[in-house]
Amino acid sequence: MKKKCDVLLARMQDELTRMEGRWITDLETLRSCLLLVQGVLDELRAIMRVGFSSVQEEIDFFKVIKPKCYSELIYVTERYGFENGKPVLISDYFAYCKEQLKFISRFFRLNELMYQYYRLGAWEMDSVYFLRGADVSGVLGLGIPELDPSFATAGDYLFSKFMAYEKLQAFILAEMQIPAGSANAGLVSKKGRQLRWTGDASNLIEILYGVFETKQFNDGQIDISDLVDVFGKVFEINLSNYFQRFAKIKQRKLVSKTKFLEEMVVAVAKRIDDADAYVPSWAK
Repeated sequence: MKKKCDVLLARMQDELTRMEGRWITDLETLRSCLLLVQGVLDELRAIMRVGFSSVQEEIDFFKVIKPKCYSELIYVTERYGFENGKPVLISDYFAYCKEQLKFISRFFRLNELMYQYYRLGAWEMDSVYFLRGADVSGVLGLGIPELDPSFATAGDYLFSKFMAYEKLQAFILAEMQIPAGSANAGLVSKKGRQLRWTGDASNLIEILYGVFETKQFNDGQIDISDLVDVFGKVFEINLSNYFQRFAKIKQRKLVSKTKFLEEMVVAVAKRIDDADAYVPSWAK
């Protein structure tokens, strides 16, 4: 059983790693990730139905194997929510991160005894936490939903949450390690002005796709998500919902789908015409 499960989990992890750069903001790819993990959970359920050879094998399944899969389902969902809840202004980002970390810490505190059991790698209560049908009333913390008794234990649910939240916590802390302003040091002009995008985010999305489709970076050997990441940092604006914004651009009916790009063409052409028409005072 363990070998079959390990193969399934390794395959799932490889596929999630391949898709990670896209599911952060792409709803369709997120759905693909969730379907992938759910599919692996279904396969684990089928393997489990064959039966366990011992009590210890059942404990290992719900303590180690299933949480490795279920935690990814939780993490993908939580990470997507984190990305799409980001404030538009980078200046508000650290406060947002701190609030998310507080939420995670509160969950750990509410389930402190079980969290310590998880962190210490304890085993004394395994037969209570990781065997189906065990009575855990009064033993575990709060916030445990009603679970499928044939394919879940209170322990595997909490271990999965701990794993997912620790992964999300590590990601957020890594984000906060970037010193404020360091990523945008080059956006201070010689006059000392800090530059940031103050126009509509959809306008920047039009530019972003224009740059991408005309292959202006790396001879076109990049993903649109690479540009989204860099443009967002450079212009201090949250573009995590770029996919949805571009979908709305494609659905425009009353205005041109390339409204801002066309406005730029007109503005630049006027600038050129005005410069050509300029006659210095000494030449009059």
